[in-house]
Amino acid sequence: MSYDAVIEQVKSVPEEYLDDISRYINNVVNMHSCKNKKSGLREFYGALHIDGDPLEIQKQMRNEWD
Repeated sequence: MSYDAVIEQVKSVPEEYLDDISRYINNVVNMHSCKNKKSGLREFYGALHIDGDPLEIQKQMRNEWD
């Protein structure tokens, strides 16, 4: 996606959401500039490392209150 496409999308957003969008963009830029650029943005957006069988972990979590 190009910057021009992003700008056009932002222009179409209602003005009441622009503060939230601005904060989000600033957050992404700040996090990316503070971290090692080789790792990319995946560490901020859902990169999970699960040790063990996910189904077994889910089963243990469900049985926690039984």
